[in-house]
Amino acid sequence: MPSKRADVCPICSGVEFVAGPKGRMSPAGTPPRCAHCGALERHRAFRCVFEAIAPAFAGMKALQFSDDSSAVRDGFDVFEVSSYGGSNHLDMAAIDRPDASYDLVIANHVLEHVADDHAALRELARVAGPDGVVFLSVPDLLRMEATVEYGAPRADKHGHYRLYGPDIAERWRRAVPDWAGLGVVAVDPVTGAEDRATLLARSGARLDALAGRLAKAGYAPFDAFA
Repeated sequence: MPSKRADVCPICSGVEFVAGPKGRMSPAGTPPRCAHCGALERHRAFRCVFEAIAPAFAGMKALQFSDDSSAVRDGFDVFEVSSYGGSNHLDMAAIDRPDASYDLVIANHVLEHVADDHAALRELARVAGPDGVVFLSVPDLLRMEATVEYGAPRADKHGHYRLYGPDIAERWRRAVPDWAGLGVVAVDPVTGAEDRATLLARSGARLDALAGRLAKAGYAPFDAFA
């Protein structure tokens, strides 16, 4: 995986970093929040992954759940953003869009907020269609041994219904049996913190092409279902 550290935010080129929410520091003890754009570790880490794969979606249509700065938006013909409580709020478990509306659907740290995550996964697959790709990430996937269900949204856990572990792959299999998955460990170039993203698709050829782009950028993509 890319290991080069930098003191520059890859999203806005900011060079000043401050403490995160509630004064949090990164695992390395360094301040994680970009003082200019507000990006945290995962935003920068996933931005680096998007920079590697975005050219594969040039001129295509994308939908992003949650208006964060992770994704590269330039080059798309359409880049739609769904913001919770905003004027374009889409219910991930019942997405008000036709089948195969998008080539890329992005859901970073959103699935854990959805009560029926199986319905949400099926909906993500539906609007991505047979040739589309879903870019998915959830909190702490590299740190948990198994998924913990809370049974209700926990106020002390940012409104999460659950905390996922690697057994999330079993949910993917049950919800969308014909999905294949490509995992990638992303690295924040500022703090060195790692996070995991998964590219899910029905098209093996599409995933193979993305794996090639990631490998060229220095990542080591792997079978997310292995």
